[in-house]
Parts: sequence; structure tokens; C-alpha cells
Amino acid sequence: MVTFFSVIFLVFVIVVFFYSVFTLIGLIRAHGVPYVPLDKKQLAKINENILLDKSDYVVDLGCGDGRVLRLFEKQGVEKLDGYEVNLSVCCQAWVKNLIKKSKVKIYHKNFNKVDLSKYNKVFCYLLPQYLGRIRKKLQRELQGSTIISYAFEVPGWQADKIIYTNKENKNLGRIFIYKIK
Repeated sequence: MVTFFSVIFLVFVIVVFFYSVFTLIGLIRAHGVPYVPLDKKQLAKINENILLDKSDYVVDLGCGDGRVLRLFEKQGVEKLDGYEVNLSVCCQAWVKNLIKKSKVKIYHKNFNKVDLSKYNKVFCYLLPQYLGRIRKKLQRELQGSTIISYAFEVPGWQADKIIYTNKENKNLGRIFIYKIK
């Protein structure tokens, strides 16, 4: 009995250790941008306010566990890709996709090193300072595309549309829509 529990405890410690290491590496690779998943209420507000077409080719930059992409999949969108640099979070996405039988593609890759020109819809939930850093890449590669930024404005850009999802506090849950011309 003691050896069985010792083995279980050892496996638990090893899993926690590697999960922590991969999370730390992911945080470093993401230049300090943490994984902050959207909750069910936030996802419901996105689902109410962002309706995509079946023919859209959607990418989520820093997709986390892929929950936004799976939401768009439920809307009928067929081509959905996500990029995530945090390996532990990517693994969560792959497992959730298997469990939910999702066809969403999640790549363990830095989206800064990917040509985004094939996408016509881009979703992101990134901090303003990071949005400012990728602004030129988005402008260069996504002519004619729509950028959907949850919660944060892209610095230096004027939103074509702002959706306010919180009636009590207009600064919470905003969705900024940009059309790249």
C-alpha cells in the first residue's frame, strides 16, 4: 500500500513539475503575456455580438485552450486556426478538442513567425502593449480582413465599431472591430 501511494505521489509531483516548467517557458516565449482564459459569461457575450459566416477563415492569436475557436465552430465556421506559444496550454487545447470532437486546429507556434494573409477574420485577446507591437504585422498581412480585439484597443488605430457588452461599466467587456483597408 505504501509503495502504491508513493508512486502515485511521485507521478503527481513529476506532472506538477513539468506543467510548471512548461508554463514558465510559455510565459517567457509570450514575452510575459499570461494565459487568461475568457469565462462563460464573456464567451456568451462574444457569441451574442460576433456572428461569423460559415465561409470565414478565422485565426485566434494567442488562442489559449481554443475555447473562442470552438465557440465560432458552433456558429458553423469551418476553417479555424489558433496559435499559442505556451505548450501546457496547447496540450489542454488538443485534449479538449479531442474530447469535444472539434476540428479546430491549434498550433504550438509564435504567430509573429506565421504569414497571416490567408485569414479574413482575426480574433485576439491581447494586452494593448502587445497589440501595439503587432500592429504593423496586422496592417501588412491582413489587407481587407477584420480584426476583432476583445477588451483592448489597438493603439493608434480607430475602431470601425465598438461593442459594449457590459451595461453597468462600459469599459468592461468591450469588443473592438477593425477593418484593415
